[in-house]
Amino acid sequence: MGSAPASTEQRRPAPPADELFCVVTGLILWSIALVVLTVFFRDDLDRHDASWWLWSCAIGILLGLYGLRVAVHRRRT
Repeated sequence: MGSAPASTEQRRPAPPADELFCVVTGLILWSIALVVLTVFFRDDLDRHDASWWLWSCAIGILLGLYGLRVAVHRRRT
């Protein structure tokens, strides 16, 4: 039977990726997608009953804003 891990274990090092850069890049890409779909493809999306694509972009932006808040908070601590 295994024993419980010792409390003296060290934490793993942070990943090398800059999470703030990743979140901001994702926010920019979701925003571009929303603008392009709204400006150029709105009629096509309505015609094919695929306006959920716009909602997907909006939700991606909202989740990105939450991720931005988390990334900034983690950077401060």
